[in-house]
Amino acid sequence: IYGQDVVALCLHMHGCRVIQKAIRCLEQEDVCKLITEFHDKVLTFIHDPNGNHVIQRCIQVMSSFAKSAANSGDPDLASSLSDQTQFIIDDIVANIETLSTHRYGCRVVQRAIEHCVDQQKNDVLDSMISCHKKLVMHQYGNYVVQQVVVCGSEAHKAAILKTLTENGALLTLSKHKYASNVVESVLMHGESQHKEKILEEMLKDTRGEVGGYCCVIELSKHPIANYVVNKAIEVSEGDQREKMFEVISLSRQELSKSPYAKYVLQKIAKRDKSKSE
Repeated sequence: IYGQDVVALCLHMHGCRVIQKAIRCLEQEDVCKLITEFHDKVLTFIHDPNGNHVIQRCIQVMSSFAKSAANSGDPDLASSLSDQTQFIIDDIVANIETLSTHRYGCRVVQRAIEHCVDQQKNDVLDSMISCHKKLVMHQYGNYVVQQVVVCGSEAHKAAILKTLTENGALLTLSKHKYASNVVESVLMHGESQHKEKILEEMLKDTRGEVGGYCCVIELSKHPIANYVVNKAIEVSEGDQREKMFEVISLSRQELSKSPYAKYVLQKIAKRDKSKSE
């Protein structure tokens, strides 16, 4: 490999697989030597359909080396190993919004959030949170936000939850093609208090006011948002679950007029059947 043009291999459909296998299989010292070839090439690789896989593999393997060293009681080696990929993290942090909204870049950002040692991971998370409101509704950016829901700290998750729920945003975002994926992700992978907050917002009912509405009923009638409601029903518990069934049951006639609400009504019917048996 060292006798070849490593950069050209990384950008080649088949060559990138050779480099990825080398990173995965070579000894730690040899991997460290190999990735020195990537300095000043990170963004070129990330934006490339082949090269981005090489950067993903670098992050995964080098982070694994660093964590293994730390777990073995060698913090100096762990620090040294993570330092050797800091140039990759620096480029990700400096270009976080551009990369998070890029077809290939979003994958690299996700791998950094998933695999990096804590300090590097937090640097990426902190930079991402600064622009996450734009990412929630983006074709690629929403996947990065979903990764934060799974791997982020309490503070990062709380920031996303606030964006989803403040000022009635849940109604709009649950109807959005990409943002609805983030709402579903919180329902599936969020902390229990985060799920409860989403459900609380969904159950808000202002029909007694001028221009008022019941959020869960409006969502049930929508071609995209009805999937969010179905997921909410699946994860709901206790009083919130009972309230969800009650609100939907009382609006059966209204919902029956919508072709998209049939999936929600099927869940209600299934639940009623099981209770009667």
